[in-house]
Amino acid sequence: MKTISSRHNPLFQRVRDAMRDPEDEFVLEGHKQVDDAMAAGWQPLLLVTRGETFTDELFDALADTRTPQDVLGLFARPKGQKIVANNGPVVVLDAVQDPGNVGTIIRLAAAFDCGGVILLPGCADPFAPKAIRASVGAVLRVPVVQGTLADLDGLPIFAADAAGQTIDPPTKDAMIVFGNEGSGVSDEIRRRAKLIAIPMSKRVESLNVAASAAILLARSYVLRGK
Repeated sequence: MKTISSRHNPLFQRVRDAMRDPEDEFVLEGHKQVDDAMAAGWQPLLLVTRGETFTDELFDALADTRTPQDVLGLFARPKGQKIVANNGPVVVLDAVQDPGNVGTIIRLAAAFDCGGVILLPGCADPFAPKAIRASVGAVLRVPVVQGTLADLDGLPIFAADAAGQTIDPPTKDAMIVFGNEGSGVSDEIRRRAKLIAIPMSKRVESLNVAASAAILLARSYVLRGK
């Protein structure tokens, strides 16, 4: 195959579009991420290599990191993933907009054996390059689905909120909601959920959403006897 050098090439545009808007396909950067995905059973649709598939200049134009890797893997976005709440709580993100926070919380959900992650409207895309890097590949190992408030019916709902009670988080058969970086959980969630506050010094008013998730999900894990 001749090395591609034109930005107008359909293959280049396909990979570029998957990085910008991973609606049906997403991209992993670097040998480690690609190898880990394949070891987990994910089969790439396409492997793109520097200087072979694309010229160095074209490859660098695609890469999202400051120090571009030598390979990009194009994968199909997962469909129909199942969330299971009977082994650990389900994590719900309510308009968490920073992809780094979304990826970090997905990593925490995997680390503490949660049943999956539901993203309500307004959340950053978990398959955007920054979110994938922040999850350190955990997005490939824990079910992550897009959802709405209607998908929260049927299980008890708990939500991290400074106005809540300092009680233990649920261990399973429940949902734990973490809200927007600036405004917290929505009014609808507040009306439906039992609010959980994290006990802490009065030196600060609140914690970063990912820090809150780390504390509550770790506590839930410990209470399950893990």
